[in-house]
Amino acid sequence: MNQLPDEEKAHDPDSLDPYSEAQPQHLYAGFWIRVVASLLDSMFLIGISYLIFNPLRRFFAVPYASFHFIDLVEALFDLLYMILLTWWTGQTLGKLITGIRVISARQARGNLSGGQVFLREVIGKFVASLVFGLGYLWVAWHPRKQGWHDLIAKTYVIRDRRP
Repeated sequence: MNQLPDEEKAHDPDSLDPYSEAQPQHLYAGFWIRVVASLLDSMFLIGISYLIFNPLRRFFAVPYASFHFIDLVEALFDLLYMILLTWWTGQTLGKLITGIRVISARQARGNLSGGQVFLREVIGKFVASLVFGLGYLWVAWHPRKQGWHDLIAKTYVIRDRRP
């Protein structure tokens, strides 16, 4: 909460942020903990691929170099994993293990809307990856540890539990 008199608020950079009043103080999750969470999610999805989708490819004799309906189902599964878990809980399995959570910058409770999650996980992450992943690296030097996908969707990634 900003407790500065009105004349001092004009010089306070946080007073320009429309979401700073609504958000309690959080410990923002930095770049490397988010990388670890992403690697854990990738390992989970690769495991699902090896256990479910690769046996299906062998069963249906899908040629190695072709794109098949099973590949489309796998891509859809991966996307829904990210979208639905983030929407329902604010966490994927990787974020749960590392103790971080995605919250909304728009609400004091931090609940995410379906539109925010879609904007962050689909459109925002596509934009963040366009310029050699610069949108993801942005987390390293942004004061609130937000990547482009977070800025687009107005979300924060915070530490959910203290180490």
